Amino acid sequence: MPGSCTDDRRTVLPRLSAREIALGCPVGSVPLLLARAARVDPDPVRALRDAVRPALLRPPCVVAFSGGRDSSLLLAVAADLAAREGLPAPIAVTFRYPGDPAADETSWQEKLLAHLGSRIEWIRRDINGELDVLGPLTAPVLRAHGAPVYPAALGNTVLLARYARGGSLVTGNGGDEVLGGHRAAVLRAVVRRRGRGLTGADWRLAATCAAPASVRRHRARRVLGDAPWLRPAVRRELGVDGAARPLRFDRSVWSALAPRAVVVGRRTRAAVAREYDCALVEPLGAAGFVASYAAFGGPWGGLTRAEGTRLLAGELLPAEVVSRRDKAYFNASRFGAVSRAFAREWDGGGVDAGLVDPDALRAAWLADVPPASTALLLQQAWLASTEER
Repeated sequence: MPGSCTDDRRTVLPRLSAREIALGCPVGSVPLLLARAARVDPDPVRALRDAVRPALLRPPCVVAFSGGRDSSLLLAVAADLAAREGLPAPIAVTFRYPGDPAADETSWQEKLLAHLGSRIEWIRRDINGELDVLGPLTAPVLRAHGAPVYPAALGNTVLLARYARGGSLVTGNGGDEVLGGHRAAVLRAVVRRRGRGLTGADWRLAATCAAPASVRRHRARRVLGDAPWLRPAVRRELGVDGAARPLRFDRSVWSALAPRAVVVGRRTRAAVAREYDCALVEPLGAAGFVASYAAFGGPWGGLTRAEGTRLLAGELLPAEVVSRRDKAYFNASRFGAVSRAFAREWDGGGVDAGLVDPDALRAAWLADVPPASTALLLQQAWLASTEER
């Protein structure tokens, strides 16, 4: 990795507390420093294009294209905007994971590229261990920083930034938080449909959205799992941040930018991108777009995840891409051979035994599907072991 994120000329990566490392992510919220204009143009379609345009004006414009809804939306918008304004077309970069069906989105990727036509250069790369959270792309960052980094799977950003060297890197980060998870939108959809055609899962989601925060925290803990490697006092903190979103749609949209995890993640990715003279552009988390999307939905109008994607995409995406609900999972590539080898030989040191149970933690690392929330602890233990050598 050229340079160092701890160089005085660079942005220093954010530090995490011991409890945050144990929980697997930064916790709490930060004050929103966004100036809410008295009159915001409630046109999120235009606002999204305004957020994408700076990336196209600094080519090469690389779009991280997994095939999911957010990356598909941004690639389609960038391609259409470039064609309309005579700008260099974006470059789609896709990482593929041979032998990992949970991460396979090939059919979705090909469906969108066929829909867009021949306007897009598409770079595909098979991943074979490079993105391990202790692997060759992330390890130099950990050594330079001297502590775990969030997001732990930072190798993905490092590799993408190499393709975007000297230009711009567009990612879909922020999409899940800004476009989805709004309680008012879910409840409004149930009322509008008068219960017709709703599944049991739909009713359970609606009941959760209408429930008080204590109930939502309890459900969030169940979804996150038991996390047996955490001591009981720490385990009780699981799900607290996720249950804090306001009921009002506009406030819920704004609150998507407030979690410390969102702020820290963005700062870390941007710092790594700068090492390659690359500008990180995350349009779905841009202040102007967020303001416009919140104003469009208003206090109690709101849009579900699919409705929001449909509005922003127009005719640019195939209908099945807009309405899909499944997601790919990349844990296998993040906990690869390097991580598993370390976990097997780990002596139990380097972690705070007052916060975690080392034996249960080792078992989690060696599970068929290691929990993503244990990656920071893995980096902490690995760094401690390298200091002892």
